[in-house]
Formats: sequence, structure tokens, C-alpha cells
Amino acid sequence: MRRQFCVGLMALVIFSFAKPVLAEPSSGVRSLTGVMAVRVMIEDFNAAMQKTGLKKEYLHALAQDALSKNGIQVLQPQEAGRVPLVYIRLSSVMSGEDAGAPVGLYLNMQIRQIAILENNQQAAKRTIAPADEKPLFVSTWENGTMAMVARKEIGFYVRAILTNLVGDFARDHREANGLQPQS
Repeated sequence: MRRQFCVGLMALVIFSFAKPVLAEPSSGVRSLTGVMAVRVMIEDFNAAMQKTGLKKEYLHALAQDALSKNGIQVLQPQEAGRVPLVYIRLSSVMSGEDAGAPVGLYLNMQIRQIAILENNQQAAKRTIAPADEKPLFVSTWENGTMAMVARKEIGFYVRAILTNLVGDFARDHREANGLQPQS
């Protein structure tokens, strides 16, 4: 009894002096704060994927449509404006060319933004204006899905996976910007 009392008292003392912890969104979500529009880019397919009939343009249109339906403004390539890039890569390994041949897929979606890295010790001694620093193009949000499908089912699964990835991004985007979940 006395030991339980001491342990309880010790826990109370420790928690009384601990710094308050504020709930903060994860860095992947926090990096989406203020993102108002995006531009979509699809990485070139490998030669084997090109032979399946799936086209980059299909993924591009699918991504734009899914982003728009989730309330995210998508700029067209010809539109001016410096916005984050939704970069989509479809990697694949084909085991054959017949319709039932298994295909390993990895569909990856990244949000790439211009950033300037800063060392806190150097920031205090800064003599170079921020405009003089060379920005980097970095991935600030990323998600991907791996699947094994029959060659004839590639289009169906790529569509489903990309739609889910855009949904994950849209949810994080809403959270980062204090928006209500879409119904």
C-alpha cells in the first residue's frame, strides 16, 4: 500500500512539472499548410508498361479529376504560377506479355515544393539574404501503394490506387488547412 502511494505521488510530481504538450499535425500534414493549388506531373513509364496500353495522359487526367473532386485547384501546364507539384510515378515489373501474366506495381505520389533549408545556428549569424540562397525542390508529402495484379487488370488497379492516394492527400490537405472533411 505504501509503495503504491509513493509511485502514485512520484507520477503526480513528474506530470506536474512536465512541459505541456500541444497536439501538432505531423510534418507531412504541416507541410501542406497554405497549399492553394497544385500542378500534376506523371513520370515517364518504362518500356514494358508502355506496351500494356496504359498512357501517362490517362493517369494525368485521372489525377486532375480526383484532385478537383476533392476540392483542390489544379493548374494546367500552360497556366502561370509557382505551385507545388503532384508528382506521380508508376514503377512496374512484368513477368510476361500474356493477359494473365502477373505484374508487380508500385504507384507513388509525392507533393514536391520549393524549400530553403536552414540550420538554426547559421540562421542567427545570417549574412546572406534569403533571396540569394538557392532553393531546393523537395518532397514534402508522400504515399504509395504496391500491388501484384494480372496484366489485363492494370488499368483498374492503377485507377483505384491513384484515387485512394489522392484521397489520402486531400484528407491531409484539409487537416493542414483547418478545413472540414468532405462528405
